[in-house]
Amino acid sequence: MKNNHLLKSILLWGAVCIIVLAGPLSAFAASSSNPSDKLYFKNKKYYIFNNVWGADQVSGWWQTIYHNNDSDMGWVWNWPSNTSTVKAYPSIVSGWHWTEGYTAGSGFPTRLSDQKNINTKVSYSISANGTYNAAYDIWLHNTNKASWDSAPTDEIMIWLNNTNAGPAGSYVETVSIGGHSWKVYKGYIDAGGGKGWNVFSFIRTANTQSANLNIRDFTNYLADSKQWLSKTKYVSSVEFGTEVFGGTGQINISNWDVTVR
Repeated sequence: MKNNHLLKSILLWGAVCIIVLAGPLSAFAASSSNPSDKLYFKNKKYYIFNNVWGADQVSGWWQTIYHNNDSDMGWVWNWPSNTSTVKAYPSIVSGWHWTEGYTAGSGFPTRLSDQKNINTKVSYSISANGTYNAAYDIWLHNTNKASWDSAPTDEIMIWLNNTNAGPAGSYVETVSIGGHSWKVYKGYIDAGGGKGWNVFSFIRTANTQSANLNIRDFTNYLADSKQWLSKTKYVSSVEFGTEVFGGTGQINISNWDVTVR
């Protein structure tokens, strides 16, 4: 079994190297290398988003999102940079992301005081070098009618993989949530123009390539244990992606689900 996993890793890394040398390929059922493009799936409940929000910091980059089927999707990237700032966050989105409303059938928004479960599963493989993570990104608002210009009030990040990266804010403590250990960081994002939001990051103490989480466990910790979060807030979306600081790589996602109930 170990030999099979090793062979698979070698072959996947070889494929990444070939892609990086050759540039973006179109050998996927559906793909795009255009910034901000979206590939919808599951009746438009989700989409893969080619988010390159830090692209102005570096030249010579490219990034391709792809969807072969619901158990074979992801993205490939090449960001020639060794600085400590995020260049991109290609991701799967459920709900809101600076959009007019929410994805169909997502179950978002949901108010924290309603105490609904936000169950999510993800399984993935990743072959990369450089600096990156693999992390959930959860957005919260004061309104249940968030639109493209609605600044969030809070952001929650849940890191499953941390490779040479560091979260925003300052370390607070290490806690056990959902049967796993997480380092907690608290900070603030100044978005300019008088806009900004709190950011809370949970960094798993051991990297993993799969997760089965209830986001409510994390929001209850923030609202009840720390009293940093008001339960009048609405969870607007759940995303999963890779914050890329620099380097090359590929992530392939074989299982993804977010269910609000």
